Amino acid sequence: MDEQLAQELVKVLQQPEDTKYVEAFERAFELTKTYAGSAGAQASSIPVVFEKMFELFATGKGKGQA
Repeated sequence: MDEQLAQELVKVLQQPEDTKYVEAFERAFELTKTYAGSAGAQASSIPVVFEKMFELFATGKGKGQA
């Protein structure tokens, strides 16, 4: 995750009314919760899943896409 997106994630948690990424956070969080509750979830991959989902919903691109 790039620095600017990481700062926006912190802003969502601290001041959700001041950022446009609240919806991206909520969608990523819900999908990550679903993954975490599944039988095949690996604890070490849960933060990575959230990070990738947040980035996808915030930017419209996955990691490695231009």
